[in-house]
Amino acid sequence: MRHDDDEAGSTSFGTLLFRYRSAAGLTQRALADLSTISVRAIRDLEQRRARPREDTVRLISDALRLGRQARADLERSTDHGRGNRPLRHDYDAALAAPPAGLTAMVGRDAEAATLTAELVGATHRLVTILGLPGVGKSRLAVEVARTLHGRQRMPVLWLAAPEAGSGVAESTVRDERLAALVRDAGAALFGQIDGARAIGELAELVGGRDTLLVLDGVTAHGLRTLELLGLLRDCPRLRIMVTAPRQTGLAGERPFLLGPLTLPDTDAGERRGAASVRLFTDHLRRVRPDHRLAATDGPVLAEICRLLDGLPPALAQAASWLAVYDLEPLRDILFTDPFAVLDPVLADRLGDWVSGLPAEQRAVLDRLRELGEVSLDDIVAATGRSLPEVGRLLRDLLLCGVIRTRHAGGQSRFQVLSLVGAVACRLAAPVPFPTTTAL
Repeated sequence: MRHDDDEAGSTSFGTLLFRYRSAAGLTQRALADLSTISVRAIRDLEQRRARPREDTVRLISDALRLGRQARADLERSTDHGRGNRPLRHDYDAALAAPPAGLTAMVGRDAEAATLTAELVGATHRLVTILGLPGVGKSRLAVEVARTLHGRQRMPVLWLAAPEAGSGVAESTVRDERLAALVRDAGAALFGQIDGARAIGELAELVGGRDTLLVLDGVTAHGLRTLELLGLLRDCPRLRIMVTAPRQTGLAGERPFLLGPLTLPDTDAGERRGAASVRLFTDHLRRVRPDHRLAATDGPVLAEICRLLDGLPPALAQAASWLAVYDLEPLRDILFTDPFAVLDPVLADRLGDWVSGLPAEQRAVLDRLRELGEVSLDDIVAATGRSLPEVGRLLRDLLLCGVIRTRHAGGQSRFQVLSLVGAVACRLAAPVPFPTTTAL
């Protein structure tokens, strides 16, 4: 660790901080406790990997009980090498970009266009993308964010929930001061710290500027909604896009259900135009580049995609087994037990999803699974519930992504997704999920 002086002869903030902390006989942990600043932030400041904000300098000075001269030296050192230019003067799209999409997006053009138009026009300022695990919520959010950033020159602040893994804000925010502010605001919004100050500073920074804030991978109860409302209130041109299993419940929220990829129509002569078939054949070519699809493969491909519900990770995992099986044997295995060839992690996530449904929703789901594709009147008759009650439960199940609806002949018909039905069946008569993983 280096604690030297800068070339111009002025002592850096990190060097002074290390000196003053050492002179006070404090560890980084002790200073963190006294100043309410995280150990990580103090370490980054001392190693000159971050620049301090004004309130950070004040808290550290108070915790170290610095005299007037030492305090002035510490404050002066924060301006060394960059002047005293406030962050708000530099805040624009060049400083805050969304993460890159590492995989191609297949079959989501309409959804991306709809969300982009709504956010550009601020038709809805709080959008929550809902859907099954693995359906592609984060990938769609990346696509929309990159469009707003590229075409509208809108700064994008991307925050991944702690449960979703490591965040990407640090790698996409091109300013140390902004990265630190976004990190603190994210910790506050996700309930990790009492970060009213960070939320206030973020609101002051964004102000009346067009900005997109993405909160990715939010859990059912992992978001501080009051702080979120405060940001929307204080920043009239801020848009917030959330990916989550459930709605936030805030007034004005726009729930956007992202269903699985489109399936081939059983009555259509051309089956390969469906997005699920396109994605599956893309994965097939990676596994067997020399394979040439015959005209007779169309119905088998269509059936495989329907058995997998058009769920992107399921399509990829099943296609990986084409290194071993041909199309028809793979279709037969999926028909008998899809989880024999799917990653147990996906099975577990779907199982947790179904298990987390309220009891009355689960009861209707199990009844639907037994009935197959049925009309609303059929469900009313089978469950003995009233029409309004069944309608409410079906709407809730649709927003959870576990059932699909098909409109034909002026009537809507409902059906449980195949994989969801297989999971629900296992939960009703527990059988250990296989430990086999995809090739």
